[in-house]
Amino acid sequence: MTEQPANEHPPVLELRGVGKRFGTVEAVKKASIEVHQGEVLTLLGPSGCGKTTTLRMVIGLERVSSGEILYEGKVVDGGNGRSFVPPNKRNMGMVFQSYAIWPHMTVSENVAYPLNVRRVGRTETRERVARVLDQVGLTGMGDRQSTMLSGGQQQRVAVARSLVFEPNLLLLDEPFSNLDAKLREQMRVELKELQRRLGITVLFVTHDQIEALSLSDRIVVMDHGNVEQVGTPTHLYRNPQTPAVRDFLGRTVMFTGTVVDSNGVETIPVQLEEEGGPVIRARVTSGSVLRPGERCNVAVRPEVVDVSRPDGRPTGSGQELVGTIGAILFVGERYEARVRLPWGQDVQVYLPASQEWEEGQDVSLEFDGLQAQAWPVAA
Repeated sequence: MTEQPANEHPPVLELRGVGKRFGTVEAVKKASIEVHQGEVLTLLGPSGCGKTTTLRMVIGLERVSSGEILYEGKVVDGGNGRSFVPPNKRNMGMVFQSYAIWPHMTVSENVAYPLNVRRVGRTETRERVARVLDQVGLTGMGDRQSTMLSGGQQQRVAVARSLVFEPNLLLLDEPFSNLDAKLREQMRVELKELQRRLGITVLFVTHDQIEALSLSDRIVVMDHGNVEQVGTPTHLYRNPQTPAVRDFLGRTVMFTGTVVDSNGVETIPVQLEEEGGPVIRARVTSGSVLRPGERCNVAVRPEVVDVSRPDGRPTGSGQELVGTIGAILFVGERYEARVRLPWGQDVQVYLPASQEWEEGQDVSLEFDGLQAQAWPVAA
């Protein structure tokens, strides 16, 4: 499933039905992906989903088993012994997860290495290195030994080294995984600003949904080697088309019930749990068919669930579930609570930090049916 924004430019990078096998293991299965000029496209998914293997095929560190990869309109790997352009001829920059900073070199020497390999003149090399160090916020640090750098500074050096030869595509493989939480947040902002300022095209790999949502123009969600869905961060988050996308991208409150009627214009009624249980409404996931009497799951994001005291004023959403707080955690800007519903199900919800809450307290959960998705149980 895809949701593609209009783009007048031809793709900088295109994967056409690309597959990769390691013996009997099919790591990537017929992946078709386009990366357009100036965008940040992220490959997102859990460990083992095939995203890093895909990145390694793009740079040329792995050969494709089937399909073909086009870069700037030319085939760089056709598989089956066909056209293959080696990594050093692809004009792509890459930042590895480990940064790969050489400890025996200074900052400038690390950054200049790609230019030295390409036999660029000394004067031009010095000018380019100084310019790119200024762009990544390392002005005046060229003579510093790389062993004297912090984690964030090492990352900037790795980015500078990837940009100094002016590639048309920058590949980032989990570049924030070695940083602490606060520095990760800072580097996300800096990378976003740098990418926008330079207008570079980025193919980004991560398993971190916050990184993907905050940095990407579009996201490719992968699972077990498959491309599950492609789209903008907001579209994927609000309209997941497969369970893998729904469950990996963000948190979900899940209910199980039976379809009461399938004739709703926008939403259908679902009776939760056994006969006589409460009835809620939800929209049917695109491409799914649900009939009366059929079992289904109803998924809703916890941030759209309004939580209040049962004696509080209703929100007007039209569907209310009452439960009891079983456990509660304070996480700064909100509380996170496990609420036990009357039929014994526990759900995780968010509570506003502006009020006081305690375990054993009854609460009311309300949400709009248009914010909930009904899925066949088989999904």
